[in-house]
Amino acid sequence: MATSVERLAETLQDAEIVVLKTLAKSPHESKELAKKTLLDESQVSRAGMWLQNKALIEVRETPQSFAVIEKLGETYAKDDLPERKFIEALKKEDLLLDKIAEKAKLDKREMQFAFGTLKKKNTIAFEHGKVGLVDDKILQHTTYVEDFLKKLSKEKEIELAKLKPDEKSAFEELKARGLVSKSDRKIREFSITELGKQVASAIKSESRIGLLTPSAIKTGSWKGASFRRYDVEAGVPKIYPGKKQAYKAFIDEVKETLVGMGFEEMEGPLVEMGFFNNDALYMPQDHAARGIHDLYFTKEPKYGNLENYKRFVDEVKKTHESGGKSGSTGWQTKFDEKESSRLVLRSQGTAISARMLMNPALKNPGAYFSVARVFRPDKVDATHLTEFNQMEGIVLGDKLNFRHLLGLFEEFAKKIVGSDKIKFMPAYFPFTEPSVQTMIFHPKLNKWIEVMPGGMFRPELTEALGIKVPVLAWGIGFDRLFMIKESIADIRQLFSQDIEWLREAKI
Repeated sequence: MATSVERLAETLQDAEIVVLKTLAKSPHESKELAKKTLLDESQVSRAGMWLQNKALIEVRETPQSFAVIEKLGETYAKDDLPERKFIEALKKEDLLLDKIAEKAKLDKREMQFAFGTLKKKNTIAFEHGKVGLVDDKILQHTTYVEDFLKKLSKEKEIELAKLKPDEKSAFEELKARGLVSKSDRKIREFSITELGKQVASAIKSESRIGLLTPSAIKTGSWKGASFRRYDVEAGVPKIYPGKKQAYKAFIDEVKETLVGMGFEEMEGPLVEMGFFNNDALYMPQDHAARGIHDLYFTKEPKYGNLENYKRFVDEVKKTHESGGKSGSTGWQTKFDEKESSRLVLRSQGTAISARMLMNPALKNPGAYFSVARVFRPDKVDATHLTEFNQMEGIVLGDKLNFRHLLGLFEEFAKKIVGSDKIKFMPAYFPFTEPSVQTMIFHPKLNKWIEVMPGGMFRPELTEALGIKVPVLAWGIGFDRLFMIKESIADIRQLFSQDIEWLREAKI
């Protein structure tokens, strides 16, 4: 029977084996280890991490600083520093500065630097407008700065601690010129543990198969080979595949459910005219909910165009002022058509239902829904946002009544919320009568929650729009519904960029 050390040896992957056997001879830092094992550094890093997790090796990190060459430094290492080009131009004769620049092919900045540096080091003399060399021997030897730049260009990086005194001076001078720079990083040194030595000795040399491929089966190469042992109880990394945002996925799921129930989706603009957002819904123009504390008004432009809806505007105006064809007395207030064309950010999804009732494509009987983004001025906190989603809908038909609406809510509760524990409460809404609020019992919160309001559109609404059949209107507090479903306490979580929640949220 295999010992625990032998079993552990049998679980090692090929890269782990190569790294472990190499470290059994002596410790190595990651770059050296990559050269010794013929693996790239990323493979060494992964193998090292796996071996460290199994306590077979130890990894020690030490901070180190390196001299590295910059792009301009590479150029000068290849083509010579400006000061070298400057003195090479003076090899045969003294020259004017302009001639030196032309001959050495130096720009203004390079000329200024080379001239200043060489003058400071007493390498050149400047007399009668011309520049000459103080000593021609300078042409025969390279400087320690040039030597270091070429060395660094070849090696790409050199540990600062290993620099000789003249190399340190060259480094500081070149760093000040932006030709080289200092790079700090941690060097990882791998060394084997006592357990690692035992496992390395237990590794068998015969061929071993880690992955059984179709090719190995066809050729029969698996016969007589040993197989790598797998620890099925070992932890595995979590995989986070791409997926829809959880709330978006819920919206799409509910849409599919409603389409499956025979509903058609309707749409409307985010920037809406007061006529559709309020007037057509029989909300009086002096209603408190039409003020700046409950609506966002657009600054520019302020008004829209209702010309294409003139006949509907006329009928709605009559209904507001005197009741029109509805049989009621209306609001008995003067109707302002200009105010009706005032542009606002849509504050309720029912505005889309009003538009649908004026649409020539409206079907009778028909069932429609929308998921509407709506906007209301509010203080953002755990239960309020200034923009949120509402799900709205209408059902129209010759013989519909209030009981059909209650049956529809019961069906929604089962199919969308997954609950059969509901109750109905009387409610008030400006554009429906009778009206109802549907309550759903939340087992985790152990209380009843309001989630689905609705009612029958009032004659003042339907008659003005030319609708002669009953219309059931319903809405769902969609954000709240998702919060109940996922036991979310803060509404801001629905639109969170919290990567952990986005990964873990179920869809």
